[in-house]
Amino acid sequence: MCQSVFVLACFWLLAAFALTSPKGSTSSGVGESKYSTSFLGGALINVDQTQFPGEAHELPAISTVSAEWNVPWMRAPPGADLSNPDNRHMMAQWVGILGNACDDKAWTPFFQAGTAIHMDQDGTTTAFAWFEWFPAGSHSIPSDVFTVKPGDQMRVIINVYTRTTGHVHMTNLHTGQEYEKDVTADSPQDPEFLICLGYGTAQFFQEWAIANDRAELPVFNNVTFTNIEAVDRRGAHFDFGKGTQDYWNMIDAGRPVALSEEIDSSSFVVYSPEGSTWIPSKRD
Repeated sequence: MCQSVFVLACFWLLAAFALTSPKGSTSSGVGESKYSTSFLGGALINVDQTQFPGEAHELPAISTVSAEWNVPWMRAPPGADLSNPDNRHMMAQWVGILGNACDDKAWTPFFQAGTAIHMDQDGTTTAFAWFEWFPAGSHSIPSDVFTVKPGDQMRVIINVYTRTTGHVHMTNLHTGQEYEKDVTADSPQDPEFLICLGYGTAQFFQEWAIANDRAELPVFNNVTFTNIEAVDRRGAHFDFGKGTQDYWNMIDAGRPVALSEEIDSSSFVVYSPEGSTWIPSKRD
């Protein structure tokens, strides 16, 4: 069950599980996404399965994924009724490692960690950090342990050591505060939690919590992911220069919500069409 100071509705649970991209596909070009979904905007790096003698298919292809990003603000569209919870949006920014289950290639458990922002009834944006080993729910990190605010610059590194264990290391580059934790899958004896077979996918996403259809779309300032990297089990490093990436745009009922655009081989931006030129006021 999700643990958070907000009602998360477990919104990032199915992100990578539902949307694994085809193996070996490449970007159509800078700023041109090949795929769209109603709740994800960002990029993937696909990595072939790495096999060692006697260990074929025993471990996920990717061992480490890392990136930096700014924690965004949100603002309410003009005239939005914030007394209606459906108009107070929640969005998450995260990195993840996706693999296949050991007994079922069609099942895709993953480990992910990042930040989330939420709009209060008065229009204030608040933020927090979290991690998750799917298919369990997310675990929020208490603010007295690790504090995140809109406008902060984050660096997040996740590792998958075995099929059921990993590590998360977060740094708030604005405050210098760090958080790290060894993580074990919530139900390590359950085959659905084992990250095992197949090629791996490194995930870099902005995600929108959608409990139902929304009349009002979220508006946020640009989220720039930089220093993105995936490392496989042989120590090979991957970024967008390898040609194995896919891009995703967030489209809801034909309306663009979040669009992804490559900047260079190690960075890209996710932007809201309504907020792409918005520069929030200086933080308190």
